[in-house]
Amino acid sequence: MSTQNDLQPNHPRPALVSYGHFTALRVEDGRARGLARHLERLDRDSRIVFGRGIDEGQVRAAIRAAVAGVAGPAVVKVTVHAPAFDRRRPEADLDTEIMVTAEPMPGEVPPPLRVRTAGYQRDLPQVKHVGTFGLLYQRRLARQAGYDDVLFVAPDGQVSEGCTWNVCFLDGDKVVWPNSPALPGVGMALIQSGLNRGGMAHETRPVLAADLAGFRAAFATNALTPVRPITQIDDVKYEIDADAAARLLRCHDLTAGERV
Repeated sequence: MSTQNDLQPNHPRPALVSYGHFTALRVEDGRARGLARHLERLDRDSRIVFGRGIDEGQVRAAIRAAVAGVAGPAVVKVTVHAPAFDRRRPEADLDTEIMVTAEPMPGEVPPPLRVRTAGYQRDLPQVKHVGTFGLLYQRRLARQAGYDDVLFVAPDGQVSEGCTWNVCFLDGDKVVWPNSPALPGVGMALIQSGLNRGGMAHETRPVLAADLAGFRAAFATNALTPVRPITQIDDVKYEIDADAAARLLRCHDLTAGERV
Protein backbone atom coordinates (compact mmCIF):
# COMPACT_ATOMS: atom_id res chain seq x y z
CA MET A 1 0.00 0.00 0.00
CA SER A 2 1.24 3.47 -0.81
CA THR A 3 0.11 6.97 0.04
CA GLN A 4 -1.07 9.52 -2.45
CA ASN A 5 -1.40 13.25 -1.93
CA ASP A 6 -1.99 14.12 -5.58
CA LEU A 7 -3.52 11.87 -8.22
CA GLN A 8 -0.98 10.32 -10.55
CA PRO A 9 -1.45 11.14 -14.28
CA ASN A 10 -1.98 7.50 -15.33
CA HIS A 11 -4.24 6.56 -12.43
CA PRO A 12 -8.02 6.77 -12.81
CA ARG A 13 -9.71 9.08 -10.37
CA PRO A 14 -11.39 7.09 -7.57
CA ALA A 15 -14.63 8.99 -8.18
CA LEU A 16 -14.82 7.48 -11.66
CA VAL A 17 -14.33 3.95 -10.33
CA SER A 18 -16.48 4.20 -7.19
CA TYR A 19 -14.83 1.21 -5.55
CA GLY A 20 -13.07 1.79 -2.26
CA HIS A 21 -13.71 2.77 1.33
CA PHE A 22 -12.88 5.57 3.74
CA THR A 23 -13.18 7.00 7.22
CA ALA A 24 -13.56 10.58 8.41
CA LEU A 25 -12.31 11.92 11.72
CA ARG A 26 -11.58 15.09 13.64
CA VAL A 27 -7.94 15.81 14.48
CA GLU A 28 -7.01 18.56 16.94
CA ASP A 29 -3.57 19.29 18.37
CA GLY A 30 -2.27 16.07 16.84
CA ARG A 31 -4.90 13.92 18.54
CA ALA A 32 -8.08 12.18 17.40
CA ARG A 33 -10.75 10.75 19.64
CA GLY A 34 -11.49 7.17 18.64
CA LEU A 35 -8.40 6.93 16.42
CA ALA A 36 -7.93 3.23 17.18
CA ARG A 37 -11.49 2.58 16.03
CA HIS A 38 -10.92 4.49 12.79
CA LEU A 39 -7.74 2.53 12.10
CA GLU A 40 -9.51 -0.72 12.92
CA ARG A 41 -12.32 0.24 10.52
CA LEU A 42 -9.86 0.98 7.71
CA ASP A 43 -8.11 -2.36 8.18
CA ARG A 44 -11.34 -4.36 8.50
CA ASP A 45 -13.03 -2.69 5.53
CA SER A 46 -9.90 -3.05 3.41
CA ARG A 47 -9.89 -6.80 4.02
CA ILE A 48 -13.54 -6.97 2.98
CA VAL A 49 -13.22 -4.73 -0.08
CA PHE A 50 -9.71 -5.60 -1.29
CA GLY A 51 -8.78 -8.81 0.53
CA ARG A 52 -5.83 -7.23 2.33
CA GLY A 53 -5.26 -5.02 5.34
CA ILE A 54 -3.55 -1.67 5.65
CA ASP A 55 -0.34 -0.40 7.22
CA GLU A 56 -1.36 1.53 10.35
CA GLY A 57 1.94 3.38 10.54
CA GLN A 58 1.58 4.59 6.98
CA VAL A 59 -1.92 5.87 7.65
CA ARG A 60 -0.78 7.71 10.76
CA ALA A 61 2.11 9.33 8.89
CA ALA A 62 -0.18 10.42 6.06
CA ILE A 63 -2.63 11.98 8.52
CA ARG A 64 0.17 13.86 10.28
CA ALA A 65 1.38 15.22 6.96
CA ALA A 66 -2.12 16.24 5.89
CA VAL A 67 -2.95 18.19 9.07
CA ALA A 68 0.43 19.94 9.23
CA GLY A 69 -0.88 22.74 7.03
CA VAL A 70 -4.23 23.17 8.78
CA ALA A 71 -4.57 25.62 11.66
CA GLY A 72 -6.90 24.47 14.43
CA PRO A 73 -9.17 21.41 14.39
CA ALA A 74 -9.20 19.57 11.08
CA VAL A 75 -11.64 17.28 9.32
CA VAL A 76 -9.55 14.43 7.93
CA LYS A 77 -10.74 11.93 5.33
CA VAL A 78 -8.71 8.78 4.65
CA THR A 79 -9.72 6.96 1.47
CA VAL A 80 -8.41 3.54 0.43
CA HIS A 81 -8.63 2.69 -3.28
CA ALA A 82 -6.88 0.63 -5.94
CA PRO A 83 -5.63 2.73 -8.88
CA ALA A 84 -5.47 -0.32 -11.17
CA PHE A 85 -9.01 -1.49 -10.37
CA ASP A 86 -10.77 -2.75 -13.51
CA ARG A 87 -14.53 -3.15 -13.31
CA ARG A 88 -14.22 -5.97 -15.85
CA ARG A 89 -12.00 -7.92 -13.43
CA PRO A 90 -13.12 -6.90 -9.95
CA GLU A 91 -11.75 -10.15 -8.51
CA ALA A 92 -8.14 -9.22 -9.30
CA ASP A 93 -5.65 -8.95 -6.43
CA LEU A 94 -4.55 -5.32 -6.50
CA ASP A 95 -2.24 -2.96 -4.66
CA THR A 96 -4.05 -0.23 -2.75
CA GLU A 97 -3.26 3.39 -2.08
CA ILE A 98 -4.49 5.79 0.56
CA MET A 99 -5.45 9.39 -0.10
CA VAL A 100 -5.69 11.73 2.87
CA THR A 101 -7.33 15.14 2.74
CA ALA A 102 -7.65 17.67 5.54
CA GLU A 103 -9.60 20.89 5.85
CA PRO A 104 -10.51 23.21 8.73
CA MET A 105 -13.31 22.01 10.96
CA PRO A 106 -16.37 24.28 10.65
CA GLY A 107 -16.47 26.58 13.66
CA GLU A 108 -20.22 26.96 14.03
CA VAL A 109 -22.32 24.52 16.04
CA PRO A 110 -24.75 22.80 13.65
CA PRO A 111 -28.42 23.43 14.47
CA PRO A 112 -30.91 20.69 15.40
CA LEU A 113 -32.14 18.52 12.55
CA ARG A 114 -35.53 18.18 10.91
CA VAL A 115 -35.55 14.97 8.90
CA ARG A 116 -37.91 12.87 6.86
CA THR A 117 -37.90 9.13 6.43
CA ALA A 118 -37.17 7.37 3.16
CA GLY A 119 -37.32 3.72 2.21
CA TYR A 120 -33.68 2.94 1.52
CA GLN A 121 -30.87 0.64 2.64
CA ARG A 122 -27.22 1.04 1.74
CA ASP A 123 -25.26 -1.67 -0.03
CA LEU A 124 -22.97 -3.54 2.39
CA PRO A 125 -23.96 -1.27 5.29
CA GLN A 126 -21.23 -2.58 7.60
CA VAL A 127 -18.56 -0.99 5.34
CA LYS A 128 -17.98 2.75 5.01
CA HIS A 129 -17.53 2.51 1.26
CA VAL A 130 -17.35 5.23 -1.38
CA GLY A 131 -20.63 4.23 -3.03
CA THR A 132 -22.52 7.22 -1.63
CA PHE A 133 -24.71 8.17 -4.60
CA GLY A 134 -27.89 6.71 -3.10
CA LEU A 135 -27.27 8.34 0.27
CA LEU A 136 -26.71 11.79 -1.14
CA TYR A 137 -29.56 11.52 -3.61
CA GLN A 138 -31.95 10.75 -0.75
CA ARG A 139 -30.53 13.70 1.21
CA ARG A 140 -31.04 15.89 -1.85
CA LEU A 141 -34.69 14.85 -2.13
CA ALA A 142 -35.26 15.48 1.58
CA ARG A 143 -33.73 18.95 1.40
CA GLN A 144 -35.74 19.79 -1.70
CA ALA A 145 -38.83 18.87 0.32
CA GLY A 146 -37.86 21.36 3.04
CA TYR A 147 -36.11 19.05 5.52
CA ASP A 148 -32.49 19.12 6.66
CA ASP A 149 -31.66 15.45 6.11
CA VAL A 150 -33.01 11.94 5.71
CA LEU A 151 -33.53 8.93 7.98
CA PHE A 152 -33.59 5.52 6.31
CA VAL A 153 -36.22 2.87 6.84
CA ALA A 154 -35.50 -0.71 5.69
CA PRO A 155 -38.00 -2.75 3.65
CA ASP A 156 -39.22 -4.45 6.85
CA GLY A 157 -40.21 -1.06 8.30
CA GLN A 158 -37.29 -0.79 10.72
CA VAL A 159 -35.40 2.46 11.18
CA SER A 160 -31.71 1.98 10.42
CA GLU A 161 -29.56 5.14 10.12
CA GLY A 162 -29.33 8.63 8.70
CA CYS A 163 -27.52 9.66 5.55
CA THR A 164 -24.13 10.09 7.25
CA TRP A 165 -25.04 9.48 10.89
CA ASN A 166 -26.40 6.97 13.35
CA VAL A 167 -29.55 7.65 15.32
CA CYS A 168 -30.70 7.01 18.89
CA PHE A 169 -33.88 7.74 20.80
CA LEU A 170 -34.95 8.34 24.37
CA ASP A 171 -37.57 5.96 25.72
CA GLY A 172 -38.18 7.55 29.11
CA ASP A 173 -34.63 7.83 30.45
CA LYS A 174 -33.29 4.90 28.42
CA VAL A 175 -31.26 5.38 25.22
CA VAL A 176 -32.47 3.14 22.39
CA TRP A 177 -30.36 2.26 19.35
CA PRO A 178 -32.00 0.64 16.28
CA ASN A 179 -30.62 -2.82 15.47
CA SER A 180 -31.44 -2.77 11.75
CA PRO A 181 -28.27 -3.16 9.60
CA ALA A 182 -26.37 0.14 9.55
CA LEU A 183 -22.83 1.47 9.46
CA PRO A 184 -21.22 0.95 12.90
CA GLY A 185 -20.28 4.58 13.43
CA VAL A 186 -17.30 5.57 15.55
CA GLY A 187 -19.22 8.35 17.27
CA MET A 188 -21.95 5.90 18.21
CA ALA A 189 -19.38 3.39 19.49
CA LEU A 190 -17.72 6.01 21.72
CA ILE A 191 -21.06 7.04 23.20
CA GLN A 192 -21.99 3.42 23.82
CA SER A 193 -18.63 2.84 25.51
CA GLY A 194 -19.36 5.75 27.84
CA LEU A 195 -22.89 4.51 28.49
CA ASN A 196 -21.46 1.13 29.46
CA ARG A 197 -19.43 2.92 32.12
CA GLY A 198 -22.60 4.05 33.84
CA GLY A 199 -23.65 7.15 31.91
CA MET A 200 -27.26 6.16 31.16
CA ALA A 201 -29.25 2.98 30.64
CA HIS A 202 -29.28 1.90 26.99
CA GLU A 203 -30.26 -0.97 24.74
CA THR A 204 -30.26 -1.98 21.09
CA ARG A 205 -33.58 -3.21 19.73
CA PRO A 206 -35.81 -3.06 16.66
CA VAL A 207 -37.28 0.41 16.07
CA LEU A 208 -40.13 0.60 13.60
CA ALA A 209 -41.08 3.80 11.81
CA ALA A 210 -44.48 3.35 13.47
CA ASP A 211 -42.76 3.58 16.89
CA LEU A 212 -41.27 7.04 16.39
CA ALA A 213 -44.08 8.95 18.06
CA GLY A 214 -43.54 6.95 21.25
CA PHE A 215 -40.08 8.38 21.97
CA ARG A 216 -39.53 11.64 23.81
CA ALA A 217 -36.30 12.72 22.09
CA ALA A 218 -34.00 11.77 19.22
CA PHE A 219 -30.35 12.41 18.39
CA ALA A 220 -28.04 12.04 15.41
CA THR A 221 -24.43 11.09 16.03
CA ASN A 222 -21.25 10.74 14.01
CA ALA A 223 -17.51 11.22 14.46
CA LEU A 224 -17.53 14.91 13.52
CA THR A 225 -20.70 15.95 15.36
CA PRO A 226 -21.01 13.51 18.26
CA VAL A 227 -24.48 14.57 19.46
CA ARG A 228 -27.02 16.55 17.44
CA PRO A 229 -30.67 16.84 18.53
CA ILE A 230 -33.41 15.90 16.09
CA THR A 231 -36.54 18.01 16.51
CA GLN A 232 -38.72 16.44 13.82
CA ILE A 233 -39.05 13.18 11.89
CA ASP A 234 -41.83 13.41 9.30
CA ASP A 235 -44.83 14.66 11.29
CA VAL A 236 -43.43 13.61 14.68
CA LYS A 237 -41.93 16.49 16.69
CA TYR A 238 -39.54 16.21 19.63
CA GLU A 239 -38.57 18.65 22.34
CA ILE A 240 -34.83 19.24 22.72
CA ASP A 241 -33.59 17.51 25.87
CA ALA A 242 -30.46 19.58 26.56
CA ASP A 243 -29.61 17.58 29.67
CA ALA A 244 -29.73 14.26 27.82
CA ALA A 245 -27.67 15.72 24.95
CA ALA A 246 -25.03 16.91 27.43
CA ARG A 247 -24.94 13.51 29.14
CA LEU A 248 -24.51 11.73 25.81
CA LEU A 249 -21.69 14.10 24.87
CA ARG A 250 -19.97 13.46 28.21
CA CYS A 251 -20.20 9.73 27.51
CA HIS A 252 -18.57 10.32 24.13
CA ASP A 253 -15.80 12.45 25.64
CA LEU A 254 -14.89 9.84 28.26
CA THR A 255 -12.63 8.37 25.57
CA ALA A 256 -9.51 10.52 25.45
CA GLY A 257 -7.97 11.69 22.20
CA GLU A 258 -5.17 9.49 20.87
CA ARG A 259 -1.91 10.78 19.39
CA VAL A 260 -1.88 10.33 15.60
